[in-house]
Amino acid sequence: MHGGPIRWSDERPTAHFQEKLVTLRCTLDGLLLPAMLDEDRSILIAYDGDEPFEMDRCEAVFYELVAASREEIRRLQAARYRLLSMAEDFAVVGND
Repeated sequence: MHGGPIRWSDERPTAHFQEKLVTLRCTLDGLLLPAMLDEDRSILIAYDGDEPFEMDRCEAVFYELVAASREEIRRLQAARYRLLSMAEDFAVVGND
């Protein structure tokens, strides 16, 4: 179902990356996952612990957006992640 594992360097997300992170919740088990849009490939990368994975657009139906900036919402929509719904407790983060 996943697009496959992604090789991640020894470098973990830093403040530079954290400003682009969104929070997702799996609707099947309630697990919260940080995620980031890879703009070069227009793919959403979710992080399950130390294991990042590509989230297919159709797989997004099993997740809801819990927290994101307005800019990240626009980027997700532009990348065609339309099946990703907003959580009832959704919160806008950031100053954009």
